[in-house]
Amino acid sequence: MFTLSDTRLSRGFTLTEILVVLVLLGLTFSALLLLLRRGVDASAGVTGYSENLVSEASLFWDLQRKVFGARKIKVEGNSLYMITTGGSLYPGVVKSAYLFRDGILLYYEFPYAYGALEEVEEDKLQEVGRFEEFSVSVLEGRRELTRYEGLPPYVKVRVNGREFLFETFALRTSAPSELRKP
Repeated sequence: MFTLSDTRLSRGFTLTEILVVLVLLGLTFSALLLLLRRGVDASAGVTGYSENLVSEASLFWDLQRKVFGARKIKVEGNSLYMITTGGSLYPGVVKSAYLFRDGILLYYEFPYAYGALEEVEEDKLQEVGRFEEFSVSVLEGRRELTRYEGLPPYVKVRVNGREFLFETFALRTSAPSELRKP
């Protein structure tokens, strides 16, 4: 007669079989972990890039409002000073400034347009964001100037390789012909 002890079912797994199964499970889980880690790293990179785009877009809209409402502009290297009606913190005419120091763009706003444009209170500077590059120039006539005081037709701002051209409220009779609107 046929008994259970004669079949393979009564026999346990050998050590070799158990080790092979454990190695296969380990390889499977390590491959899954590698895929998961790559996905997390990729999403972190995309998140950082999108945060930079949000900072640049926010800066673009703020600058557009302030430059268009400007009554006086002063450009010195990487700094932009204005008397404008487009303030962020205070209503009415304000004195505002964008200063680029050590990769950090700082913003200053004072509720009254008194004193020299370049005078800022260091303790009231607010961080706008961290950028690799920030530079300001003015287009007047056919010249691009990095030092200027007055109300130019156009202000050009470069941020992280992107150029933004802002139109001021000034008359554009001296603007370069290729930039003049039809």
